[in-house]
Amino acid sequence: MTNSEEREDQSRRPAKKGLHGWKAALAVFGCGTLAAFGVFGVIVGVLGLVLSAASGGTSGSVGPVPGADQSVKPREEFLEDKFDLCGSTLRTIPDINLTYEHVAGQYQDSSVEGGAPRDGSLVRADSCGGQVTPMGSHLNPWEFEFSYRAIIFSPEGDRDALAEADLADLRAEVEESDLVISDSGAGSLGDESYYYYGAVDGVPGNSYVILVRQRSATYAIHMTSVDDVSVEAFAGEARKFGPQLRITLVNRIPK
Repeated sequence: MTNSEEREDQSRRPAKKGLHGWKAALAVFGCGTLAAFGVFGVIVGVLGLVLSAASGGTSGSVGPVPGADQSVKPREEFLEDKFDLCGSTLRTIPDINLTYEHVAGQYQDSSVEGGAPRDGSLVRADSCGGQVTPMGSHLNPWEFEFSYRAIIFSPEGDRDALAEADLADLRAEVEESDLVISDSGAGSLGDESYYYYGAVDGVPGNSYVILVRQRSATYAIHMTSVDDVSVEAFAGEARKFGPQLRITLVNRIPK
């Protein structure tokens, strides 16, 4: 076979199937990329399942932030032994270091009129005090006093109005006391609150008082330091009382 016949015979043969040159390179790159994405997708899916399982196993152990639960509702009945702010509730406040002695059940019960409690007329009150050791650079613990008056039942159905009058009386007591007030205003606790900051003449350091009404209860927090403590530092510690007291007062005072 001559050379011309051989070339003519080769031209009649079908071309080889497959990709060559830049087409082959592009195909290899595309397949590799798809494979990589496929593997990555599998890894992401497995990790997602692992994380979901892990979070599902631990979610029950993480409690809600105190005060963040907005679904707290009043109970129908009054659980007498559960309503003890000094003997019980203060001890459950997180992130605050309180030192005081107070036996559970030392509260005083009376009627709205002031005598012995009776059906449909019940006021619970108590007070306690000790020391609070604040976080930060304060070297000396602060003295603290806590008191409350909760109107549980009122024969006239005017519990909130009576608590508002109690709050006005508490404000008058502070404003007429020996405290030389240098700062005061509306507070951020409860349904209504007011704070007072100042010092007593001749006494080192300064004091902070916050008066709070939550539903038909009022309470007062009084903190005193021998050091020069800012109103912001006092207020920061006082705010820690709010969430737990709110839960108790909203939930434990019946409808």
